Amino acid sequence: MSAVATILGLLLVVTFIANYLTTQLPNQMSVNDLNHEVQVENQVGRLAAQLTAVAQSGVTGATVSQPITLGSDASPPFAASDSGVLSPGNLSGGFKVNFTLAGPSSYIPPAGGPQGGPYNSANDPTCVPIPPSQPTNSITCSGASTIIYNFTGSLANQASYSLTLSGGGVVRVNIISNHSTISITGSSNPGITLLVLGSNDSISVVTSSVPENIVIVGNYDTLSFTGSSSGPERVLIVGNHDTVNNVASSTTEVASIYGSNDTFNPGTVSSSHFSVFFNGFNPLTPSATCPVDNISHSDTVGAPVGSGSTFAVTYNNTVYSGSGTVSGTGGSWAVTYQIPTPFACPFYSQVALPIPSGGSPPGASLVVHLRNTYATAAEVAFDQGAVVYAQPGGIPILIDKPLFSYTGSALSLGVPVFRGTIPSESGVGTADQMFRLVTTNTFQFPVNGFTLLAGSHVTLTLRTPYGPAWMAYFGSVSSLAGLFSCQGVGAACSGYYEPGGPLATITLSLPVTSLHLEVAVFAVSLT
Repeated sequence: MSAVATILGLLLVVTFIANYLTTQLPNQMSVNDLNHEVQVENQVGRLAAQLTAVAQSGVTGATVSQPITLGSDASPPFAASDSGVLSPGNLSGGFKVNFTLAGPSSYIPPAGGPQGGPYNSANDPTCVPIPPSQPTNSITCSGASTIIYNFTGSLANQASYSLTLSGGGVVRVNIISNHSTISITGSSNPGITLLVLGSNDSISVVTSSVPENIVIVGNYDTLSFTGSSSGPERVLIVGNHDTVNNVASSTTEVASIYGSNDTFNPGTVSSSHFSVFFNGFNPLTPSATCPVDNISHSDTVGAPVGSGSTFAVTYNNTVYSGSGTVSGTGGSWAVTYQIPTPFACPFYSQVALPIPSGGSPPGASLVVHLRNTYATAAEVAFDQGAVVYAQPGGIPILIDKPLFSYTGSALSLGVPVFRGTIPSESGVGTADQMFRLVTTNTFQFPVNGFTLLAGSHVTLTLRTPYGPAWMAYFGSVSSLAGLFSCQGVGAACSGYYEPGGPLATITLSLPVTSLHLEVAVFAVSLT
């Protein structure tokens, strides 16, 4: 009987052990593996939080060290710990930010240049004075001569300039002078090109079938056209309280005027056609942006009376909104608020600078591979500021979001960058790596006259093996609707995860007026 009892006892023990090994142990080890996954998620999450806190502190040299438990709990003597591996993330992954800055703007009117010549064709006896005499303030040529000269600083203010071509030639002259009288007379093609820099000048242009190109920069200047010309006359004026008078008949004139309190008088001429563009701009108050002005209140036009003449006026870049009529014509105008584009600001210099930021591959990533025996193998990754959980054959998910905020016009973003390779560690012990803050670069716009270029977008480009996780996250942000896309082969963007599979390239193109970008660079080493 004792032998039978012993056998039954042994069978009971064997049955208990078999049940433990086939049921209880796998269940317990499965719980251990899952608990280990949660433990690693928390540890990588704490690492991400510490990196963010140190980056925001901006304390160069500050260190972050977060132990990561590689092995799960064992169940001795029947089951050892399942091991893990800490390794760098995909070295082709990374996060880049690109944007274009505008400014600061500065008002830089033409400043003239050194004196130059020739002022007429060599040894042309039709000119007085006869070349090669130095130019004076009065030059007269009866032949097809050429007067090309820059009068910068050659004559005093309050002078009288007279340039006359009666035989059909070229006048291309720059004059810098104030309180002066300037008279230009030409007779035929190729015409007159004149730049006048100065204020309180009186400029008279007498033409006959000569095209004119006139640029005047200054205040309280008066430009008058006389004679009869088929033109065309092209006029650009930058300044305040300037006046254009036209008593030249049978002409076609296009005038673009930047300033305030300016006047355009077509005169009582017949068979002429005028197009005038008033562009709201006040060069006396330059600022970091193009200074628009209420020109629809201050600029005035005369009334063409001559038969067969037409007159059109257009108001641009004003800060006044309304409508009215052109005095004496019955023609109507409408004004709407318009922000001038950079090229609409005459003589403004503006920097447009594309900025790539956020580093380049390998970016900032590390992966903890959990080699579970009793549960599905898994990965917990720090991926460009986010924490991701992924299982082979499953959909990866973001369990901790990156430092990212977008309101539809304001973008705030933190981008970590690792310098140095994450050393691989494996086994069942504890991996502990140190991250030292090397530098923090903060981009905050608008600031100090710099703004994001109007009409441009901030472009974010993310390359990641966890495309579906990031796409789901971006899709959960309502302000990003329609502003991001993904490219990649296979299941890179929206499919099941496979370790070592293809990378997704996610691009966000965001219209932004306010940007806060923080790029933190960490050196990596073993503790």
